[in-house]
Amino acid sequence: MLEPDSCEDCGHCCEGIGSPVLLYVTRDHESGNHPFRPPGLPAELQSEIDAAFGGLFRGQEPQDRCLWFDPATRRCRHYEWRPQVCRDYELAGTACLLRRREVLGG
Repeated sequence: MLEPDSCEDCGHCCEGIGSPVLLYVTRDHESGNHPFRPPGLPAELQSEIDAAFGGLFRGQEPQDRCLWFDPATRRCRHYEWRPQVCRDYELAGTACLLRRREVLGG
């Protein structure tokens, strides 16, 4: 299998792993700054996350794909607001290559 030189038309890291944006969900018992949510996250994105995941914890969300992943374009709908775990996912890194092998075989 060739190592990818771009994330274009891939998105395998966004499928079958749950939804890292769940980390941004509003928690009723917390006050002050959210421990994971980036400052300035638009209210409509907060509402989308809360509507999809209110009351859930990481691992309890549907595992089919990330809430923000658009399967038609194979891209993140809100890339600029993606969680740190997504930012740390390295193109052609170990996790990337393992995930591609799982999905594509080889």
